[in-house]
Amino acid sequence: MNLKTIAKYGICAFVAMTFLSSCIGVSVSSSPNKSATNISYVHDTMYVQTVANGTFVYNLPCKVVNIHQEKPGKSILFLWLHGGVHDVAKHDLFAFNHLDCVAADDSILNYLQKKDIKAIALFPVCHRAVDPKPIAWRDCYYEIKNIIDDYAEKGLIDTSRIYLAGSSDGGTGTWDFVETHPEVFAVAMAQSCGRPRETKIPVFFFNTSSEHDCTAEVEKLASRNLITYKYCADQKHGGDSAECTEEFLDKYFSYHK
Repeated sequence: MNLKTIAKYGICAFVAMTFLSSCIGVSVSSSPNKSATNISYVHDTMYVQTVANGTFVYNLPCKVVNIHQEKPGKSILFLWLHGGVHDVAKHDLFAFNHLDCVAADDSILNYLQKKDIKAIALFPVCHRAVDPKPIAWRDCYYEIKNIIDDYAEKGLIDTSRIYLAGSSDGGTGTWDFVETHPEVFAVAMAQSCGRPRETKIPVFFFNTSSEHDCTAEVEKLASRNLITYKYCADQKHGGDSAECTEEFLDKYFSYHK
């Protein structure tokens, strides 16, 4: 590697570390979830992640949750795309945004723990080292795919069980990913967003009155029975609309590619 290349990577690393340090201003740490001892949270202020399975270097910040990593075999991979992409103040790795269905007591993470499922849950943040301004999730796809490929190459995940979900802007990102790269995911869940699309994999779609009723749009797309839609008019925008019951999550996590 020549001096020019070394300088280039050094500058990129410095910019990434400076940006995230200014946003969060704390060092790498981890703390267990109080309600589930087999769930461990890893918070990062840099693009370098050190977890039980090793050290990973990526081009966007992530929160990583390891569940039942003591179990043998490969993990399933669950990805959540947050909402509020253009609300820069909330782009904080310590703050959940639109994660009621994921982080509450009756949540996806606690479901995985309760069901004794070995899993890696990945919560990327919609920024890139090369462009720290708010951008759309579709602009981050290849950074996220790099993480998926890295986990797969290290033998950590079952690539037939990659689960995608998101709410609000993250719901739109979920549709974008499924539309353009359906071969990667087993199933998807989009919440509190518009623009449903024709899909090649199953998508569970939930909306509230904040976004409008998409029943007419979905009926045009549902001929192949790949889109399951529910309009939750009495629920708020964000993470509540999915109604993450055990029965629903049993079905969601039953899908394989």
